[in-house]
Amino acid sequence: MPGFLHVTAADVSAVGPEAFLCVVGIALVLLDAFARSLRPSFPYLALGGVAVANFLGGYPSGSAFAGAIETSELTRFVDLLALAAVALATLGGGALLARDRKNQGEFYALLLWSAAGLMLMVKGDDLLVVFIGLEVMSIALYVLAAWYREVAEATEAAMKYFLMGALASTFLLLGVALVYGRLGSTRLTALKGALASGEGFSDPMLQVGLLAILAALAFKIALVPFHSWAPDVYQGMTTPAVAFLSTAPKAAAVVVAVKVLGTLAPSGLGEPWRPLLSLLAILSILFGNVVALAQRDLKRMLAYSGIAQMGYVAIGLATFDGAAFEGILVFLAGYLATNIAAFLAVAALSNGEKEAHPLADLAGMGRNRPFAASVLTLAMLSLTGLPPTVGFIGKLLVFRAAIDAGLMTLALVGIFGSLVSAGYYLRVVYTLWMKEPSREVSVPEEDVLSGAAYILVSVAMLYLGVFPRLLLDLARVAARSLPY
Repeated sequence: MPGFLHVTAADVSAVGPEAFLCVVGIALVLLDAFARSLRPSFPYLALGGVAVANFLGGYPSGSAFAGAIETSELTRFVDLLALAAVALATLGGGALLARDRKNQGEFYALLLWSAAGLMLMVKGDDLLVVFIGLEVMSIALYVLAAWYREVAEATEAAMKYFLMGALASTFLLLGVALVYGRLGSTRLTALKGALASGEGFSDPMLQVGLLAILAALAFKIALVPFHSWAPDVYQGMTTPAVAFLSTAPKAAAVVVAVKVLGTLAPSGLGEPWRPLLSLLAILSILFGNVVALAQRDLKRMLAYSGIAQMGYVAIGLATFDGAAFEGILVFLAGYLATNIAAFLAVAALSNGEKEAHPLADLAGMGRNRPFAASVLTLAMLSLTGLPPTVGFIGKLLVFRAAIDAGLMTLALVGIFGSLVSAGYYLRVVYTLWMKEPSREVSVPEEDVLSGAAYILVSVAMLYLGVFPRLLLDLARVAARSLPY
């Protein structure tokens, strides 16, 4: 405890971005309560908070709070993903929320607090810090899931998300308790040292503990069979919040899973973990893509698409080597830009958050709303994994790593899944540009902020696909911080 009581400058620097995001969130809530006339400025205040937090993120690599927190190029990479997700959700969602009179300070505060939680979760070298960060992130997302509480689907989705999230948290705590009971510590570095000194990883208590931790993380990632919450939550949750939920929290959970696996399996991933992860990857890819083919609601389609996309990430987890980790990080960065683009475009082309988002409503939007329709088209091509988009680069790296590691079956399943996914992704493109509208759909024009969001995600999807060197270099440096 002395380390926690004696706070140093290094400690403050390590959690500076998270602390500032929390302070800005509190300020937004207070302004919303006592100065409601400032509501139109809330998106700009949130963006300012993100910019300052990014500046504060220039911390040096090292440990803080007596080793409970570890900072590195990897945590910096995740910080950038989280802050980018908040910024894009804020840019693209402000007009939508204002249209429904939901442009309240609490919305942006919850986004900022959720980002702070996931950033802390990734920095945790102590499993208890990981748990605290995950809970901060999750509680904020539970509230966001019920943002349109007057809509029955939103309330139902929020309750389902909360109950299943609480169950996942229980599994995480159970796993932490079992690991502590076996090795006498919750610090990842201490655990790795104990295992390297001869402690047997074959111990049943340790295996069950790791399984429980991975189950909790698989819930956050929405891998089969821990996926059942995703379609309902995606459909009922406000679209800007879903854009955030579907990307940055999943990236954080994936990184934590790699850290845990690398710590508790120091000699390399073997039985039973590689076969288990391979099975989860195959099930997620096949189930997600096949069920997505049958969807007629855009948000539910993207939910099942997200399950399949995380299956591709699971291929990298099963491969478990340096090349695979680099591929995972590139894939996650590309998926963040692509999926946020898809959701923001869907929001822009819909009748509103209180209405369903049927695919049929996109008919003729290519002519009526060419800007937003073009963004959605580009997002569908990137999710399919077609060049020259960033989605192609991410899948290429993950599949190539699997092939090089001798996991040909996983790579073939991933390629097959990508071919199947073209059926529903390209159906969206066809509806946008080739079909005549069956009914009148009234959608507002883009504002300045949403237009900026569309430009940013479009540039990211194309530039990083054609010139991926910057992203590859960042991922390579970040991957060196992972234990393998």
